[in-house]
Amino acid sequence: LASLAAHAEDAIHQGFNIIVLSDRAVAADMLPIPALLATAAVHEHLVKQGLRTSTGLVVETGSAREVHHFALLAGYGAEAIHPYLALETLAALPDVDPKEAQKRYVKAICKGLYKVMSKMGISTYQSYCGAQIFEAVGLKEDFVERYFTGTPTAVEGIGLAQVAEEAVRLHRLAYSDAPLYRNDLDAGGEYAYRIR
Repeated sequence: LASLAAHAEDAIHQGFNIIVLSDRAVAADMLPIPALLATAAVHEHLVKQGLRTSTGLVVETGSAREVHHFALLAGYGAEAIHPYLALETLAALPDVDPKEAQKRYVKAICKGLYKVMSKMGISTYQSYCGAQIFEAVGLKEDFVERYFTGTPTAVEGIGLAQVAEEAVRLHRLAYSDAPLYRNDLDAGGEYAYRIR
């Protein structure tokens, strides 16, 4: 993470005004850093160096699927988010117009973000971006202080080592020969049908 943040700082010193953090190059031998952790680490480092206002931070990730994912990425510094895996998944659905499905997805994410921001009394994305108006639950205090500085954490739990272990576990599962995941990825949570 320190190396990633240092690369971002070097890019700014070289004159780049947009930094793209991407996990698109993930492969069987390339484990991605979790998008939220990478975003927060780069954002925090640039803030501490007084360089955060010198660049835009774009996150290209396969892990952003739901409104909550987008809200967290934005809240910890992402000015733009490209959810390539969600968009590619929608384009691959049978009997669905890909452009229409993607358009509806983007609209739903935007509406969800508007709702989240309005509940906080925030009216613009720029005001929400990097605001870190969350409370961490289940993360060690030193981990939060280092990568999510200023975020309150009343209930402690895991740290960087456990986050890394989870990333390795999910990566191995995605590239394993398990029949259940041969053609599909894990849904990433528990979902239940609800009327309306």
